[in-house]
Amino acid sequence: MHRNGIRHVLAGVALVALIAPTALADDGVYLGVTVVGALYDATYDKTVDNTLAHNASMLFAGQRLHSEDSADRMTYEGGVLVGYRGSTGVLFYGVEADWMTHQGTVTGHLQGVGTTPLRNQVGENWPEDWKLAKDNSYGLTVRVGGEVPFIDTTAYVLVGVRRVQADFSRSYVGCLLADTLCEPAQFQTGSEFFDENFNAWSFGAGIEQPIANLVARAELRYVAHGSADQLVLFDDLGVSVPTRLEASEVGLGVGLLWTF
Repeated sequence: MHRNGIRHVLAGVALVALIAPTALADDGVYLGVTVVGALYDATYDKTVDNTLAHNASMLFAGQRLHSEDSADRMTYEGGVLVGYRGSTGVLFYGVEADWMTHQGTVTGHLQGVGTTPLRNQVGENWPEDWKLAKDNSYGLTVRVGGEVPFIDTTAYVLVGVRRVQADFSRSYVGCLLADTLCEPAQFQTGSEFFDENFNAWSFGAGIEQPIANLVARAELRYVAHGSADQLVLFDDLGVSVPTRLEASEVGLGVGLLWTF
């Protein structure tokens, strides 16, 4: 979403390398920057409910029509983080908070369901073009790991929670006249926009390697965004349209960390 935000994070990576202190402690507070490439997958589910008593559909009164579409795309993100790392015995643990900005949009086309050629009469499940784009996110992650023998590297597993803010939009062409079948000139266009918030869980694993005064991190992470629901009522037509979005992503990230 924010191209300049990604550039700023990359500039921060270079700045970290210039100002990093002389040593990276095993334990203590640390700061860092990270960039991630992720395969972002979304499923859009739409039901047209014609079971209301005053439903005006001439085709599907008393019925529900369901349609679904899925799409995915590579997205990119960058952010800053702060955390604390400690150790006990041969294990280390870390608690980390981060903020990320995102770039990239998943787009799809819902085919719709109906008996007319265009499937856009009252009561049919109209075709739609839809888009879902992550805006920004923040989260809290816990890591537990240990040293990999002989190669001066640590490996870890992670679990975390995230709040993902996203923009969802959809557009359609359909008949909005009660108790009739529209002619082509009578169809109307519409667009709807939603600000969505996903409460997500993240799971993954990674490695950390000291490089000069920094620690480099490589990490594979799966983020289950969960779902977000919408509801649109066409009161004059007696039609209810509940919809649901479900999203997830698998990402590979790299970062630089330093303590002070």
